[in-house]
Amino acid sequence: MECPMDLVDITLIVRDDIQLKMPRAHTPSGWITFGFNEDLNIATAVALNEMVELIKEFYTIGKAEALALASVAVDLRITQVVNGVKGVHAILPHGSIRK
Repeated sequence: MECPMDLVDITLIVRDDIQLKMPRAHTPSGWITFGFNEDLNIATAVALNEMVELIKEFYTIGKAEALALASVAVDLRITQVVNGVKGVHAILPHGSIRK
């Protein structure tokens, strides 16, 4: 992960109880999922699909409902475009979905 910072404190936690296809990040402002591909549209779909899976897990709901919630609560941002592989991250701010 590339970012312009002077000091970064990262804690990595290995979880044997869950299976992830892509990394996730838990930040003070929310949850982040990532998508990477040479095609920006595919990278976007990967990031969004990973976020939908996260929402399904956290809120114990189906895919259609998770996708509907993501459409109003999740922001998609371009991570990188200068390399051959494009990157997108999906951000779910804390508190944007209540149980």
